[in-house]
Amino acid sequence: MSFPVFRHTISRFRELLEEGDQKISQLIKYDPVIAYLIFQEVNKPCGKIEITNFSQMINYLGIKKIEEIIIQRELFLENEDLYIWIYGILSAEISALISEKFSHIHRDEAFFTGLFPCLGLLFMTNEFPKYRRIIHFLIKLPLEDRVFLEEKVFGTNHIETLKRNIICPPFKEVVNILNKMFPKDGVKDIKTPVPPKGSTLQSCYDLALLADLSAYGAQALMFPSVVDNRELFLELAKRYFRIKESDSLEILQSVMDRFLSIAKEFNVMEELQFSTETFYQLKQFRFESKNAVFANMLKNLFEENAKDRNIFIYGGPAVGKRLLAAALYTAQDNPRREKPFVMIFCDIEEETLEEEFFGIKEGYLGKKGKRGVLKNAEGGTLVIKEFDRMPINFQNKLEKAISSGRFYRVGDINPVEFPDVKFILIGKEDIRVKAAQGEFSSSLIKLINPVFIRIPSLKERREDVFYIAGEIVKKYNLNIEDKLTQPEIVEKFKTDPFPNNLRDLKRFLFLLYIQRLLKF
Repeated sequence: MSFPVFRHTISRFRELLEEGDQKISQLIKYDPVIAYLIFQEVNKPCGKIEITNFSQMINYLGIKKIEEIIIQRELFLENEDLYIWIYGILSAEISALISEKFSHIHRDEAFFTGLFPCLGLLFMTNEFPKYRRIIHFLIKLPLEDRVFLEEKVFGTNHIETLKRNIICPPFKEVVNILNKMFPKDGVKDIKTPVPPKGSTLQSCYDLALLADLSAYGAQALMFPSVVDNRELFLELAKRYFRIKESDSLEILQSVMDRFLSIAKEFNVMEELQFSTETFYQLKQFRFESKNAVFANMLKNLFEENAKDRNIFIYGGPAVGKRLLAAALYTAQDNPRREKPFVMIFCDIEEETLEEEFFGIKEGYLGKKGKRGVLKNAEGGTLVIKEFDRMPINFQNKLEKAISSGRFYRVGDINPVEFPDVKFILIGKEDIRVKAAQGEFSSSLIKLINPVFIRIPSLKERREDVFYIAGEIVKKYNLNIEDKLTQPEIVEKFKTDPFPNNLRDLKRFLFLLYIQRLLKF
């Protein structure tokens, strides 16, 4: 099977081969398909040789074989497909840069894994020529949404095409993990494929997480107007690898600088059609409702927010809890609007949670010193996600720290003054109910004394389904406004249970748009 390559990369490779320039060994990985073909060539037959360092692969094959692989290419992607290359290279560079923080992940392995989302697009295009019509849209979406939509339309997905084409270790195992992380129903599951601690699959699992995370980073740089991409990249960098927000932003800036130098090397600077001018601008988020009762609840909540009250937001899956937290923070009358906005997750082991919250003394058990999110959020807002799942022992530690006005970094004997922070707490369940059942600390709830708000599901506020659908169509420029008034669509909005709320509504609208592009 012949896979398409990018004309601008192949043209540059041929120039370098004619000039005998050794620079080609450094640049060869910058065409996703060429990188894939070289890896497959070196590592066949599977199991006998395993080289994942690009320099070593070039030395193993020799320039003559590299030249042969390049000259054999007959299918080309042109300038109008440049955005696919941009997506792949940005993702690969992000993955490689993050990997430098971990001794068990080789940089070239991370780079190649970062190409997977892009390679999946190219493999799908090879199997389904019509797929090319919708890449420009799918490339903006999270991998789980892409998998769901691909399954609905083509009966397979880009991760399954990776599984069919990448059959040599260690990347075969990485793809298998991705397949478990992104099942056909498109509900991401990062916990089921978690390998035993210290197992040989640990690096493969981390590479799979890198593939997901780096795709968000590439989208954040390419599509700055879709602010969710940046927020999710920052959120997942913390969740997957405990990378603080400032470091994540620095990674993105470094990658952009690196990418621009690569684009210059391949003579495509003039063709680049995206900008990072507004990338670091924080926009004001909105959270509104057309349901009279819920709208009044929101009005009261924002009034309490302006008084600097702590807040607990709870509700079912994908009802907009994170969006509401962002809207509260960016509200014009929020007294902490210009102060730090820091997020932490509670569904991690208690020992790690303590280090993340309180920090670590420099050198304790050979660990690098850490300030902790409490100090990082000083003067601002600390968002605690999955607060309803905070381990009970840690609840007691947090309560003691708040009530005493001081805490200890892990490994330190000198206390640290508890900072001035506002809490926005997020969970699925009402912690008051859990406290009544003895599953949550009632005294911690009293100490924090938050304003409570439950975000109803979409089926409980049908008026918002029509409103939100219109907002989604505008936000993603779906060009399906005419469909929203069709009787069968109106009926669906009125009756569908939307069990996964905004996720289900978005995917339904995305599917309508894709079907229009494919003329189904």
